[in-house]
Amino acid sequence: MSTGLAPVAVGPSWHRQTGVALLIICCSVLLGVAVGAPSPAVWISIGVLTWAATIYASLKWPFWSLLVMMTQAILLVVVRLLELRSVNFIDLLMPPVLLATLYASTRLRERERLEPGVAHERLRLEARGLTHAVLWFSAAALLSLVQLTRLAGVKAALDSGLLLTRSYQGLLFYPMCAWWLRGGKRVESAWNALIIAGIALAAVNVIGVTFWDVKRAGMTLFLNNTDAPLSTPNEAGITTLFVAVVAMVRQSIRPNWKNVALVVLMLLVLGLTQSRSGILAWATFGLFTLRWVRPVQLLAGTLGVAAMLPIIPEALWIRLTRSIMLEPGSNEAISMFVRLFTWRVAWDVFRDFPWTGVGYIGFRFVSHRYNQFNMLLGTVENYYFEMLVSLGIFGFGLLVWVIVKLFRLGHEVRRIAPKDTLAHQMARFHTPLMLALLVANMTGDNLTGLTSLAQVSLWTAILVRSGHAAVSERAPS
Repeated sequence: MSTGLAPVAVGPSWHRQTGVALLIICCSVLLGVAVGAPSPAVWISIGVLTWAATIYASLKWPFWSLLVMMTQAILLVVVRLLELRSVNFIDLLMPPVLLATLYASTRLRERERLEPGVAHERLRLEARGLTHAVLWFSAAALLSLVQLTRLAGVKAALDSGLLLTRSYQGLLFYPMCAWWLRGGKRVESAWNALIIAGIALAAVNVIGVTFWDVKRAGMTLFLNNTDAPLSTPNEAGITTLFVAVVAMVRQSIRPNWKNVALVVLMLLVLGLTQSRSGILAWATFGLFTLRWVRPVQLLAGTLGVAAMLPIIPEALWIRLTRSIMLEPGSNEAISMFVRLFTWRVAWDVFRDFPWTGVGYIGFRFVSHRYNQFNMLLGTVENYYFEMLVSLGIFGFGLLVWVIVKLFRLGHEVRRIAPKDTLAHQMARFHTPLMLALLVANMTGDNLTGLTSLAQVSLWTAILVRSGHAAVSERAPS
């Protein structure tokens, strides 16, 4: 049975072929001119043509474009345009893929009629509940920019609005994946894309640390910044856990030494990131899955980790030691005291705006008014405290609603999906993985960013679609 959709209509075949040929010729000529006589006008023209080609390809092959975007949630490839602004493949591919999704989703009611039954309806009910909770929380975050404008001005609101747009980009992975990942072959393609991206993440970071003098591994690769080609080590540390869980799910369904090797590879990248929040996420996940591990597997895992210790960077051990001992004068001790000071100031801000908050990620614009040093302290470095200060008690309550719905969805999939299906195995790992991500954000704010929300969104979408597939496959004909 075919699971694909007809390509988006773009005109007669000879028109498409002629247009593609002209585009290739123009790009070739411009590249030749750029090499011989580089100028801003030529490079802008190349950029415009590349953008047009990307739009065309994404409309014609939206599913494959979605797979490319999924890999970017693991290893984000970006080009720096301005000092603090960059563009990535998600920025280029999401608008046309989203447009194709909206065009194709007119058949949504037809698909739901093909999935009748109590189990399907219960799963749809939980998925809708999560969607509604996210929409309400997102609306509250957007509305809070009005408060931020009043307190810190239009420029501050625009800056936080840009960060909020990145969050929306991550959340939009859910409806796109929920539509396009239908059928076992497409889900398998998505799983392969995540695994390939994980391997690429490891390869790029090993090369970076070995040859590019990168101090800490990261998941953001800058194509035009040779001084600092890799960044975001804390996000990379948590991403290693996400990729490892993908491999564990596959191992539980289709045992293979390659899955185990990928988990080991992710542990190596975790060491290269030197991310304390990443280590905390792995520890949390291990704590909640330890009861499933057999003694033989536990022994093998312990020996494997012990074998990796000699190749773990010495800087990681120094960093951990200084963090535990709070060595006076060390960066780790200073960062801890600064974080405690920031939390105290954030509490003072919250007491002044307990119900409305100061606006989305607005603490960094008002913190200087609440400390005796008149310092701008940046973010709160605790996602939940950040949201409490940003959105107040009402907005924080909406966040709690989202988290509860997220766990309930995993519980429902595990209840209705047969044990030997992808949906059931994902549901087994769902709660430990989400708990690990939530715990890691107690000392960070990854969930305000694009990639972390994209990972949660695509995981949840695959969980829902595989749940429907599992129920359909076991339903009596």
